[in-house]
Amino acid sequence: MGLLLERESALAELGRLRQEAARGTGRVVLLRGEAGVGKTTLIRRFTSGRDERVRTLRGWCDPLSAPRPLGPLIDMLTELGGAEAAALAAALNRGDTEAIYARLLRLFGDGSVWLCVIEDMHWADSATLDLLRFLARRVGALPVLLLVSYRDDEVGPEHPLTVALGDLATCAELRRVQLDPLSRGAVATLAADNGINVAELHRLTGGNPFFVTEVLAAGPGALRDGVLPRSVSEAVWGRLGRLSAAAREVVHAAAICGPRTGTVLLEKVCCQAFAALGECLSIGVLTVDGQLVSFRHELARFAALQQIPAHQRSELHARALAALAEPPIDADTLAALAFHADRTGDSEAAARYGVAAAERAAGLGANREAADLYAVALRHAGTAPAEQKVLWLERHAFTSYLSGRAQAAVQAWRSAVTLRHELGDPLGESEDLRFLSHLLWPLGRTTEAVQAGLDSLRLLEAEGQSPQLAWSLVNLAEIAAFGYDPAAERYAARAIALGTELGEPGAVIRARCYAAVSTVLRTDSGWEELEAAWREAISTEALAQHAGLMGAMVSWAAVLHLDLDRAGRYIAETIKFCRENDFGMFEALALAAGARVALYRGDWAQAAARAEDVLTRPGLSPLHRVLPLITVALIRARRGQKPVAPLLDEALTAAEPNDLFRLGAVWAARAEAAWLAGDDDTARAEAHQGLRTTNATADPWLGAHLHRWVHLPASPPTTSIIDDRITPYRLEITGDWRAAAMEWTDRGCPYDEALAQLGGDVAAIEAALATFQRLGAHAAARRGRQRLAQLRGRTPYGQHADTRADPRGLTRREREVLDLLAVGHSDADIAAELCISPKTVAKHVGAILVKLGVRNRTQAAGYATNRQATQD
Repeated sequence: MGLLLERESALAELGRLRQEAARGTGRVVLLRGEAGVGKTTLIRRFTSGRDERVRTLRGWCDPLSAPRPLGPLIDMLTELGGAEAAALAAALNRGDTEAIYARLLRLFGDGSVWLCVIEDMHWADSATLDLLRFLARRVGALPVLLLVSYRDDEVGPEHPLTVALGDLATCAELRRVQLDPLSRGAVATLAADNGINVAELHRLTGGNPFFVTEVLAAGPGALRDGVLPRSVSEAVWGRLGRLSAAAREVVHAAAICGPRTGTVLLEKVCCQAFAALGECLSIGVLTVDGQLVSFRHELARFAALQQIPAHQRSELHARALAALAEPPIDADTLAALAFHADRTGDSEAAARYGVAAAERAAGLGANREAADLYAVALRHAGTAPAEQKVLWLERHAFTSYLSGRAQAAVQAWRSAVTLRHELGDPLGESEDLRFLSHLLWPLGRTTEAVQAGLDSLRLLEAEGQSPQLAWSLVNLAEIAAFGYDPAAERYAARAIALGTELGEPGAVIRARCYAAVSTVLRTDSGWEELEAAWREAISTEALAQHAGLMGAMVSWAAVLHLDLDRAGRYIAETIKFCRENDFGMFEALALAAGARVALYRGDWAQAAARAEDVLTRPGLSPLHRVLPLITVALIRARRGQKPVAPLLDEALTAAEPNDLFRLGAVWAARAEAAWLAGDDDTARAEAHQGLRTTNATADPWLGAHLHRWVHLPASPPTTSIIDDRITPYRLEITGDWRAAAMEWTDRGCPYDEALAQLGGDVAAIEAALATFQRLGAHAAARRGRQRLAQLRGRTPYGQHADTRADPRGLTRREREVLDLLAVGHSDADIAAELCISPKTVAKHVGAILVKLGVRNRTQAAGYATNRQATQD
């Protein structure tokens, strides 16, 4: 049983104190933390150890309207038994406090070591609190560890437990252990492969383990659909149910007002706030920081909102709107005014405040907030003039684009194109077409992107020289650069000349960037010019947006060419820059590149974490997802885990079939996954499919990577590759495995180094196997052992001839299991048919899924059916 996340120090401290108690020096431990933080879970883990010397008694305080006098002690008696229990029970029945205390001291002095646990002391009756006072002052001379848990978020200044703890504050035997909410890293560990964005999960739950685990159990759709798990809602409602009616009104008002509410506003929305706020604070529903009131967890606010009837909710929003609209209006309240106007259906106010707040947010670089606020204004645009509405659409599209909401941006720009055309504004229409083209490309819709870009250029060339024409040329240079089309440099040259003439530094810097990108991707040269253009953009405040995009580009280029040291520097700087400027679109691209770097470096835990971060962000384009999908799929394939195929299938839809820039790495990943599953023919076929998209101007790194999988690791050398420029892949293919391995070592790529070593002698393959073992690459290690067995003249794994002949490496027994599985038999049926145990059947099924590279029994059955049809 592994340790609880981030609870190792607490368990270690309790273990140390138990040892002290065993030596006769007892202690009282106050284990505190908010509701749901995991106090009970920690106690269960601590008391689960088998130590014959320690006698454990447990008791509980309950949230009863009339608490049981000495309820925890009564619980302990059921575990105690014997004469001691009978004597104590008799004293309890008589209500003889002196006898109870005396019996307990006599019991604890019988030579045993005692661990006594009282949970939820915040619900204790006065007699139990007195018992705590009594024992705490005497436990130092007894072999007793008294472990007391309580919710510190429910213990206010006037709570009876607060008084008791004050009485014990100077007690030398008292120890305190605080359980804090989980860090983001721990939440990431829990949420791995769950499909929920870690940052959002941690923000909403505050790291509370109960909330985290309940949301994860509900699945990724829970938060996306805005429906809380019932267990979370009921936990919050139960706490609210203990409030007075006045205090609940305060909570509802705070929930309506948003994540953080000023006390002045709260009192205007709820006239009872001043009198009842203390009650809300005392049970931990709300917290106060200066003049701001907030919920301890955002999920708790959502649950409170669910409780408010619709009519009351509308009334509260109206009160908040009226209070905030009192002159003079503070600029910081514009967003709140738009929010409350939207909720009350006041379209005029929602549009007016929404636009004002959005403009302010955009000016401050808060692009996500600006996009949300423009969306509010557009929902209430109604009869607004077209000239005004189109501006809102364009600003909504642009801020959505910057913050990483690709689909929303495309929809808004399409609407803007239509409106500009209706208004007879060719310059405006061409500009919106250019932006639309620029965003359709990362969505994988290259044909549409090219057409929109050419439409933009056609409109502009009829209008003469203009800044819009320069930008339209920049856009076409970008599309051509990533298509390995030398025309990129011609478009860029025209844009540079025109941008310089018209004083458009942004167009000039972007055109320089795309010209350099085109050179880097096609020739692996020109890095100095590419970096110089990026650095110039970073140093110019007005070019911040361009610097973010260019940072993502240089990061990707460095990763694709396996210049990992350069990539690491670029990625770190780009992520920092984008976070400072709220450029979610570009930050996610840099994170995706970072996942790929970590994969190459052998840090697969970080690679998976970064990939999952991107994959769980809503609204991103296929371009953002393709590298993370490949990263997760390859980690699973190399480790022999599932599923793999669905990830690579999705990655294949990220672009049109002839898009080598995006799909080259996908075809290579699909080939590797097939090779790892033992299917060499499919591996070659996948690589050949990718090579069909290459040409004389294609990236030599992508072409060589695909040739690795046409040739396959450890195969005889060949010279028939598409490009003679030196890469580690080319060294592998031509048989110079030592030089290839050394090159991979210099680049810091241990897995690829091991693949190169498979083409070497026994010592090289043994070194490769050690690397695979360290990385947990079990499927790759299987291929390595096969190669080693061949060199030593033995049949790999002792395989029989019929196993070697099977295209997927299935044993005779596995084929028998698969045939029965294909006709719908259960494990029990198969076990009975083959006279083996169901457990053995399950192992065979697991091996079959790995070898076939499928996710489940249904897919395996489909493979078997197709194989039978082929044989027939």
